[in-house]
Amino acid sequence: MAEEPNTSQEIVKKDDGPKRFIEKGPMVVFDTKTGLFWMKKDSWQEKGKFMNWHEANDFAKLKNVRKIGGFDDWRLPVVTEIEGLYDGEFENIGKGGLPIHIDPIFPEGAFKTSWATADTSTRRPRFDFSLGKMMNVDEYSFGSVRVCRKEPLRKTGYRIQRT
Repeated sequence: MAEEPNTSQEIVKKDDGPKRFIEKGPMVVFDTKTGLFWMKKDSWQEKGKFMNWHEANDFAKLKNVRKIGGFDDWRLPVVTEIEGLYDGEFENIGKGGLPIHIDPIFPEGAFKTSWATADTSTRRPRFDFSLGKMMNVDEYSFGSVRVCRKEPLRKTGYRIQRT
């Protein structure tokens, strides 16, 4: 006797465990994996204009003056930090409907590239969230920036005893 096929559809909720990104107020997201705080919106979403690398640094300084999220140590991310936001499993809608690969906790409409900091001459790192790769481009090229900060390390109450 053949079994009848199951025609009822079951909805299974997948529990991926704790979330990596957690909202910390209306403008800040915390990354539980890296300990970094990120601005929810990139500079394109906030200003509606592209920024070169120098303007991106000024953007971070302005966030510090205004103490966005209660912090005054916002900065451009280093290369490994911005690369760490890329996740090929996600497809968020970027500026102009272009798919970018970043967690959906970050609002739709971000620009596909984001500046990073590096000690170079005139070529600066810029990460492309649609392609998933870092490129070094002229510092006056256009892009956007998503600034970040890291919670400072705190000293604990124990002492190291010398022998």
